[in-house]
Amino acid sequence: MGLFDRFKKQDKPSEPKVETPAAPETGLIDFHPYDTGLAESVRALEADLRKLNTNGRRPCGRDEFIALLAGIAALRKTPGIPGPNESGPNYFITLPKCADRTAEMACKAHLKEIFGITDQASMVDFCNRELRCHSQYLDFEGFWEGRPPFDLSQLNGGALEFFKVARDFSAQFYPIVGHKGYLAWDISECVGHLRAGYACGLLSREEFDEMAEHWIVQAQIFRDWTDFAVSLVCGELYWDFRGGSKLPELNKGLELWTKLVSMLLNDGAAWASGLWYVPPRKKEFGLWAPEFKLYLTDWEGPSGCFATDHITVLGKKVGWCYREQPTEGRPDSGWRFFSGEESEDYVNDAKNTEVYDLNTICNYDPDVLPLLSAPVGTAYMRGPDGKFHAEQYTPSED
Repeated sequence: MGLFDRFKKQDKPSEPKVETPAAPETGLIDFHPYDTGLAESVRALEADLRKLNTNGRRPCGRDEFIALLAGIAALRKTPGIPGPNESGPNYFITLPKCADRTAEMACKAHLKEIFGITDQASMVDFCNRELRCHSQYLDFEGFWEGRPPFDLSQLNGGALEFFKVARDFSAQFYPIVGHKGYLAWDISECVGHLRAGYACGLLSREEFDEMAEHWIVQAQIFRDWTDFAVSLVCGELYWDFRGGSKLPELNKGLELWTKLVSMLLNDGAAWASGLWYVPPRKKEFGLWAPEFKLYLTDWEGPSGCFATDHITVLGKKVGWCYREQPTEGRPDSGWRFFSGEESEDYVNDAKNTEVYDLNTICNYDPDVLPLLSAPVGTAYMRGPDGKFHAEQYTPSED
């Protein structure tokens, strides 16, 4: 279900009866956070959690990390799956399996009756339809930061009103979570369901691993488990708000989730361990996929480009770029990006250059955004003033 559909089909939560402060002097657009008091409580929670968790990150295995991502789900009682008091000291870093056929059937019946999950397809459908809050946050962020992902005129009256209410509610958390938004909530809830599906055999190991890999990569945006916990709590508050909860219920939810994340960050066998898995990558890129923002909201035509590792691995700014005739038969924009510090031998070695989407390069260096609509045969060099200046360039005929 898309954002438009969700706003059209759900009832609008009651708007909190509070004064809306003016947008701060940050250059943000349509930024009018509700002063519910929740943001102050989350800030206090973060400070308290920082005192609990001082371990940062310590390496661990992939399965251990998946289990830790589902830490909140592990605190819940799920039919057929052993709980914390029924398992050993490795409970929070072990993927559970139902003990016998009876337990498997109980867990499957629970997933079917409560969530309508009966196989991999229905698992994906449920998670995408019910648990994905972060994509909505990213839409809000796009409007705040002047990168609107769609035209608000596309929403009808009720959907538009709900969008604005939800956007302004979320704005109170933006100074706290930034681009990380509600991602931890999505990860925690979705991986929790994958955990149950795997435990009862509803998902094969191959299906489980394939679906879990996405969330492992998404989690790399967080510095540590405290960072994860704060995003998770903000996401839970938004999920409750979106469902119609008002301030009394939201405060009760905050109390509950504060208790849950504090338990995990107090437990040396859970998040307090600092255990964290970093999946291997082809190269040590400067950014992970969840860190990317959508800059090219109205780009038309092929968006492929080439860039050297100076930019995407070493983190250097684009110093020289040009647009040549796109490669025929490829989704190629014709753009080529360099730091300008590469040697001829470096550039001629194919392993130092990769194909990317233009939006990816914009995330590494947003300064190139105004250049991208320039025609084939255009080149730019960054001058001593830090700005790009047009350069004479003759495209290759090859």
